[in-house]
Amino acid sequence: MRRYLAELIASFIVVFAAAGAVVADVFLTHVRLADSFGPLGIVAAYGLAVAIAMLAVMPISGGHVNPVITVSAYVARRISPADAGGYLVAQLLGAVLAAFVLKGIVPKSAFQFASGGAPGLAQGISVLKGSLVELVLTFFLAFTFWAVCLDERGPRALAPFAVGTVIALGGLAGAAFTGAAMNPARWLGPALASGHYGNWPVWVAGPLLGALLGSLAYEALFMVEPGESVEVTVDEEEDEEEESPVLPTPPEPGTPTVAPTVFPPGPSATEPEAGSDG
Repeated sequence: MRRYLAELIASFIVVFAAAGAVVADVFLTHVRLADSFGPLGIVAAYGLAVAIAMLAVMPISGGHVNPVITVSAYVARRISPADAGGYLVAQLLGAVLAAFVLKGIVPKSAFQFASGGAPGLAQGISVLKGSLVELVLTFFLAFTFWAVCLDERGPRALAPFAVGTVIALGGLAGAAFTGAAMNPARWLGPALASGHYGNWPVWVAGPLLGALLGSLAYEALFMVEPGESVEVTVDEEEDEEEESPVLPTPPEPGTPTVAPTVFPPGPSATEPEAGSDG
């Protein structure tokens, strides 16, 4: 139960910060007519929120913080069906709670104008193109998560910051087109709170397919199971020991050298012995 609660809180942190940054930017620029942190600030807030949430709950739940990561882990048989279901419910519930708490705190006009911070499609971007954008970005996210969180060779201490950086980079590349959610819960919570459900496959199907492809690609191409890398190292060391030549140990200074005994050659079978007849 503690793992599920950890995922709920982590999802709450991510959605509240990410959607809240969008609403705050709208409030500053359109209501107060003041300078704001703009798109870069929104992207940074999302990436930092993911990094902080993962850092907080990784020792407890593994730091999935994203339904598509949990589904991919289940497909790769790295989480049980019961835990996968519990994680999904907790993540989605945390996202919905965060969106409604945000709605109750911020000015109503700013919340409505920003659609609750829900991601949206830009003009000229179709549902198919938007889904492909989310697919590619989430591929990078899942691939990185597998490399730094699940592969035993990965730098687990830096995993939250690596994943948060991928979120920020994905925002720089795709936020202008789809909002760069890379997380169905990031869309679902604000969508329910604001009542904007259009184009849902972009933020559900796109991230799900991208995460499955990214995780399975890493599993198939690069994943090393526990103990495999150690065995390779031991074998290499044994090969080096077998191939290294053994050199004789030189005598220490002052040690008398004993010359080998040399026996004279015996009489040849073709030569007669001395004193023999004939």
